[in-house]
Amino acid sequence: MKKRNANVLLHLASPAVGNEVRDVLRELAMLAGVERIAPSAKVPRLLMIDYDPETIAATTLVSHARRRWAAAQLVGM
Repeated sequence: MKKRNANVLLHLASPAVGNEVRDVLRELAMLAGVERIAPSAKVPRLLMIDYDPETIAATTLVSHARRRWAAAQLVGM
């Protein structure tokens, strides 16, 4: 049976430096269950995350992002 991934959009409100966004991307990408993560082409502060919901929950992704970025919020699933 093929594994089903879920998609989530995570918004990082008002980042100051591009390096900070890259750090958040790198840290989220290392989490177990995260298959792919990329900033939106039109809105770089909007992250598109492909993940395995059996391994990690969307709320865990938000919680982890908030450790580095206080204003991270889930905007779509």
